[in-house]
Amino acid sequence: MPLQSKDMDTRVIEALVKKHFGNEFTCFVTRNLARGRYVKGDRPDVIGRPRKVLVLQLGYEVIGQFRDDNGDVLEFYGDSDEEKARAFVEEYKLVVQRDLRLHFLS
Repeated sequence: MPLQSKDMDTRVIEALVKKHFGNEFTCFVTRNLARGRYVKGDRPDVIGRPRKVLVLQLGYEVIGQFRDDNGDVLEFYGDSDEEKARAFVEEYKLVVQRDLRLHFLS
């Protein structure tokens, strides 16, 4: 579920994603149920990076998603970037001043 809070500065969240996971990552990705794939969104929802073949973008490689009623849970897929995910959550709590729990899904 995308982060819904009106007073939240989404640019700050995007900057944190880029800082901790890399410049190619974004949080402005969402699931398009009609198309059955991830597409660019206008609210933070899914953390991913474009999947490209040569110069063509073929969807997104997703590494995590904000969940729960207000997006206060970050479900993180895989174990490879566990340190980055923990650092992201800690800095998110300090900067945004909202609770964010981290759940690892393997």
